Amino acid sequence: MSPLLRASLLSVVLLTLRVGAQQYDIRVFGVEDGLPGSTVHAITQDSAGFLWVDTDGGLCRFDGRSFKTWLPTSGPLPVEVYPALGSSAHSSRHTNGLTAGTDTPLLRCRNGRAWRTNGDGLLMHADTTARRVLITLDRSSGLSSDEVRCMFEDRSGVIWIGTHQGGLCQFISEGMLHYGLEGGPFGKPSSFAITPAGGVRLAGGQHGVGFIGEHSGGSGSISGVEVSSLLALNEHLGIAGTDSGAVAFEFGLDEMIGVRFKRYLFPGMPISTMVRGSDGMLWLGGPHGIIRAAVDGHWQPAGQDTSGCTTLVVAGDSILIGTHRGLFAAPLDNSAAHWTPIIRAGQEDITCLTVDRADNIWIGTEGGGVVRYQNGSTQRWTTRDGLASDRIRQLLLDAYQNLWVGTDRGFHLMELDELQEEVIDISFYGTAEGFPGIEAMPNACMLDNDSSLWFGTTRGTIHFDPRKVLEDPVAPHTRVTDLALFFEHPDWRPWCDTLDADGLPTGLWLPYDRNHLTFTFTGLSLAYPEKVRFQYKLEGRDADWSPITHEDHVTFSGLEPGDYTFLVKARNGSGVWNDEPAKFMFNITPPFWATTPFRVSGGVALLLGLFAFQRLRDRRSHKARERLERIVATRTKELTAEKQRSDTLLLNILPETTAAELKEFGTAQARSYANCTVLFSDFQGFTLLSEQSEATGIVTELDRFFRAFDRITDKYGTEKIKTIGDAYMCASGVPEPSPTHALDAVLMALEMLTVVDDINALREREGHPAWPIRIGLNSGPLIAGVVGEKKFAYDVWGDTVNLASRMESGGAAGRANVTASVMRHVEPYILCEARGRVALKSKGEVECWFVDRLRPEYSADANGRLANDRLMDIRKALRTTG
Repeated sequence: MSPLLRASLLSVVLLTLRVGAQQYDIRVFGVEDGLPGSTVHAITQDSAGFLWVDTDGGLCRFDGRSFKTWLPTSGPLPVEVYPALGSSAHSSRHTNGLTAGTDTPLLRCRNGRAWRTNGDGLLMHADTTARRVLITLDRSSGLSSDEVRCMFEDRSGVIWIGTHQGGLCQFISEGMLHYGLEGGPFGKPSSFAITPAGGVRLAGGQHGVGFIGEHSGGSGSISGVEVSSLLALNEHLGIAGTDSGAVAFEFGLDEMIGVRFKRYLFPGMPISTMVRGSDGMLWLGGPHGIIRAAVDGHWQPAGQDTSGCTTLVVAGDSILIGTHRGLFAAPLDNSAAHWTPIIRAGQEDITCLTVDRADNIWIGTEGGGVVRYQNGSTQRWTTRDGLASDRIRQLLLDAYQNLWVGTDRGFHLMELDELQEEVIDISFYGTAEGFPGIEAMPNACMLDNDSSLWFGTTRGTIHFDPRKVLEDPVAPHTRVTDLALFFEHPDWRPWCDTLDADGLPTGLWLPYDRNHLTFTFTGLSLAYPEKVRFQYKLEGRDADWSPITHEDHVTFSGLEPGDYTFLVKARNGSGVWNDEPAKFMFNITPPFWATTPFRVSGGVALLLGLFAFQRLRDRRSHKARERLERIVATRTKELTAEKQRSDTLLLNILPETTAAELKEFGTAQARSYANCTVLFSDFQGFTLLSEQSEATGIVTELDRFFRAFDRITDKYGTEKIKTIGDAYMCASGVPEPSPTHALDAVLMALEMLTVVDDINALREREGHPAWPIRIGLNSGPLIAGVVGEKKFAYDVWGDTVNLASRMESGGAAGRANVTASVMRHVEPYILCEARGRVALKSKGEVECWFVDRLRPEYSADANGRLANDRLMDIRKALRTTG
């Protein structure tokens, strides 16, 4: 025998010894699950994704959840099934075109691995020359029978195994290994440990201590004592915590497979948790307190009130202590007489602890879920956030610093972001994911050196390697499998065109009172069918897709008449959705009274009746309507005329914008203007003149002058403010700002002087005395608006107004007296006569000018007067350049 062959055989023997107690995640389907026979001859898969199995009891189709026996009346087989099953009904030697045997591979996978059988199970290897065995599958590792008849690899990578008298087996991946399903220390473990060099894994439980080494494994028990915690000191020595104290034990001595207990180190004190500090000292805790001890047995108590300890974790130079009364911290050298409370006593009943690389403290509680403590603040996750239970038994950080949570109802993976700040997702792991038991054992979890995880449950130990979990890249094939009417299966033929191979109607139309339908559908994903999730939508009724659900049926009741399309899509266990949803189209027909012909004929009859009735009413109401229209027209005309008169009157009182604001809002806001020019005029000696004339004559003459002034304001765009006796006041630049406000006001003043001269000349010819006028102007800021709520009047306020009034009273008859602010604006166009500083009442001395005339380049004659037909053109030009 060659050395290479001897080495191969030795590796097989050693591997068999090592994994003899482990089982793979193999699922077995037998007659009790619906398989027609217990012996499988051939396996294949059709294009739709169904698995076809030929057994000694007949042919069946498997959709991942149930078997359907295929009878001659079931219809023709898919064409692609014939070559794989062979011409014989029970072909025992054919599958995928490969012949089963010991020398020829029974199955060669897409990843290059080959499977062989020798009658005692299956061997899987990747190198046919060296015959390096990687996996052995037989009864001890979960296979239902050692006599394998056929194998098949489906499109998702799952290996299907047909056996003799053992039914159909499904081998998904190597990611899940089960230990201790038949008892022993791995059957119901309470703790795990790994030796410092990583060569041996230990498990402790109610049956003692067991271990798995590189080339051997074994166990040992202490009579009447249950191991509750483990600590591996080196490759051959460990400490077990029991309800009677801590026990030192040896394992794997002298090539002997077994565990030998040596002596009690700390008798009389129950030990439920143990850790080893960076200084080599041991911390042992239990319900009656905590001690700090050396390996040789010398110990000292830790703290004063140390009862109720449930878990210990080393964090830097401190040790975290979880109790039934809260979380505490103590220095590793035991120098503190009192623990430092992190979470106050009585706030949390702590069951387990772990600390991540970001120094977050993760806390498992007895009834309060998972708590994260960070920088003095806490955050909690409970059943409201997706946990199966609030009773936490295990906390374990994997190689990616994601948190695994074991509860009394299942396991969860809390996926965190890179900064360990946010929980991205919470996934559930239970029996459907290969966990034989879902009730976690307290604190029985461990991260292995190869980043795999160990979990203890009430039904054995789970060794989970996430790197070996099968990722299914193939989207599930979705199809509608069943349709029920009022939860029954009627004869669809009266309401459809034909029936398809599955007995579903095509071209379905239903009466209006047959509107209660139940759809059953499937998403064919044979790897993890229990993880398939669905979304559906009924076009014609639903606007959006339904929430993601695991239910494979949905009922729609009370459907209105119309066209509908039922759509359903599926997602496999790896999160891959199918692109094209399955469709089922149908129609609900309306009752005869809701059909178009019935509605049309009824509508016509109703319209004819209404038409006749309406004609009678029209004759009676025609004259009344005409009379009413005449009244309405007359009233409307009167209202329109009245509105026009009121609008005209309002515009004569207020500026247009102010009037519009007053009509819309009921009030008009006062506004500030930065640059305006105010003009005041007054007739000199008016008091004496009024005493010499009749009152009616005085008013008539004033009206003669003021009407002329009003026309001038319209000409130059100035706003008349008010008249007080013989005083006339206007402003330029309000309510709409104007860049030529000063020039407009000065031009108005010059024309006012011209108009007064013309009227006085006419008065003198009539034998009446002349009325000489004084005009004063000033530019500057002011406030304009309407005040009060009765007899509205538009007015202006400010020092600019007061100074303009003083300029008028300090002027001279027949002249326009202006300030320096006006002079600066009009000097390029107007010739002015400087008066120097003039003393004005309440204003002191003010620099004043008399407006003389337009400059020659803007005047039409030597006197600086403009002809009326040229005046506006020149002003427009000045407004443009100004």
